[in-house]
Amino acid sequence: MTLRIGCIDFPIPPSRYFRKWDLVEIQQTMVRLPGEGTVKRWLRESQPGFEFVVAVSPLVTYGPGSPSFRYQPTPPKSQWRKYAPFAATKEVAEAFAGSEALAKELGAKILLFQTPPDLEPTKPLLRAMQQFFEKTDRRKRRWVWEPKGGWKPDEAAALARDLGLTLCVDPLVVRPPDTDFAYCHLPGPAGFRSRYEEDALLRLRDIYRGYREFYCLFGNIDMNNDATRFLQLVQADRG
Repeated sequence: MTLRIGCIDFPIPPSRYFRKWDLVEIQQTMVRLPGEGTVKRWLRESQPGFEFVVAVSPLVTYGPGSPSFRYQPTPPKSQWRKYAPFAATKEVAEAFAGSEALAKELGAKILLFQTPPDLEPTKPLLRAMQQFFEKTDRRKRRWVWEPKGGWKPDEAAALARDLGLTLCVDPLVVRPPDTDFAYCHLPGPAGFRSRYEEDALLRLRDIYRGYREFYCLFGNIDMNNDATRFLQLVQADRG
């Protein structure tokens, strides 16, 4: 049984973070790819065995017409079709190639695909996702998908299974479907500005025991402290 605990991006300075944790999810990619100097500093400061997870650019998964697409420079409306989610276009392919290049440089074993709340599971989207994931080489790393809305849990789980993806869920809301490997987000019990009470962390401790590999990424406002409290509960349980 393997449990890995970390945070989304760096809630404390990276130099301190690398001394405390062995896992981080890089979501700076939702704005732009980190610069070469930043990446080299991360690699220099992190300890052997540290694991980076890379979130794929929203140019691949969101589409510029999405209200959630607010952190990227928006292309002209005449170009929007070239950036449709998972579109078979040069522009989407280039955005994905940039995310893959970052993952390679950081030695990331996991790529995270996030789709926004306004993205509905229409037939054109499902077809585009199927074509995208079928034609792209995934042998080098595991691919995780987090649908942020618009999908029923059973529908999302079925699609993830059909496409060979790991479904990212909040384990306190939806049970991770695959007991071999689970990748989970803890976004706060009532959103980003909320904190986890001890009873919720105790429930999380009980849940992770049923999985061979359990990745647990905190992303709420007090993520560093909540992740620390969860780690302490786990350590106390192990004696």
